[in-house]
Amino acid sequence: MNLRSIDLNLLNVFDAVFTEGSITRAAEKIGMSQPAISSAISRLRHIVNDELFERTGRGVKPTPRALEMAAPIRQSLALFSQALEGHQEFDISTSGREFSLALGDYGDLVLLPKLIKTLQDCKSKVKIQTISPSPADLKKEMLYGNLDLHMWIARTQDVEFSFNQAGTVREVCVVRDDHPTVKDKLSIKQYAELKHLTFKLPSAYGPSMIDRKLWEHGLVRENALSVHTFSNVPQILMSTDLISSMPIPIANVLTKNHPLKMVKSPVDFELPIFFSWNKKDDNDPGHMWLRNYLMKTQKNLGSNED
Repeated sequence: MNLRSIDLNLLNVFDAVFTEGSITRAAEKIGMSQPAISSAISRLRHIVNDELFERTGRGVKPTPRALEMAAPIRQSLALFSQALEGHQEFDISTSGREFSLALGDYGDLVLLPKLIKTLQDCKSKVKIQTISPSPADLKKEMLYGNLDLHMWIARTQDVEFSFNQAGTVREVCVVRDDHPTVKDKLSIKQYAELKHLTFKLPSAYGPSMIDRKLWEHGLVRENALSVHTFSNVPQILMSTDLISSMPIPIANVLTKNHPLKMVKSPVDFELPIFFSWNKKDDNDPGHMWLRNYLMKTQKNLGSNED
């Protein structure tokens, strides 16, 4: 294939259509008319000899060939952009970049408000989008550039990604303020005898760390309720006698805003916090600022735990 016949704008159009899944939204995103978008895709179809996108009731769906092309094209556009920009300093007060983050409940509750407050104080035009990809889609979203940064308790194992550990977090028990049996201290036996509200981690299999540690003492707890998000945890704990174990930074947020109290957990352990990202962003000034800010914030939270 003669690369001189390739208009770079065709790749930009392809990336927009692939990302948005719609000709209309792609046109709005990059400021082109729908006929111009359709014409560009038609030219690219002729070059690669593939339909690339098939119409559906909700927009367009990429063909297998388009799926193969998506990540290399996104990476090429990013490298081209970095080459033109050079190694300029990232200024959050003037930048209008948009970052996509998958921080989970922990990050959304604890880190995201601090990030937004910092951007607001700087009168920044930086935009933040949070997403929650399934474990099966996570790698794809990061490779395609739809996800800039992922936070989790396990490091990435893929060679395409970089990672860094931002310290650890300990867990604490949370119950309602007027709990009938839980006062200021908990023995491990009393802890096991209570009914528990547990958090179901995505892609988690087998018994939890807490359950395994209880087994070492010949104890078993009753998992009365398992939830997948912390959004409804305060309301449940406030209206029941359930107890829940959670990272201290989350507990600090929940007990500050609801009639709940923290009690030291008799099952002591620490969870690591990892940030992962696409290797292509290793030296991107904006990405470096974002991940360094979040990692520093997380490390400070861990060092300030009670």
